[in-house]
Amino acid sequence: MEIRLKDWIRCSPGLSRTVAYEEVIAWDEIEARHAAFDQFERRCKYEPVMKRKMLDRQLSTLDCCAPDAVGLDGMKG
Repeated sequence: MEIRLKDWIRCSPGLSRTVAYEEVIAWDEIEARHAAFDQFERRCKYEPVMKRKMLDRQLSTLDCCAPDAVGLDGMKG
């Protein structure tokens, strides 16, 4: 899952709108988007590198979204 800035949030020139990538296992796209964003929120709270990235860019998790999911067909057993 790509975690990126919401469309109406201003992005500084030269910076990507993509904030992070999260890998999750889920049954469908909706579940995947929720699981990825929950995982991203936990990382922002506890992971020093992600906390610093968010602080440096002056972002909060409210500025971000997980707009779409990409399925990996090869994951079926």
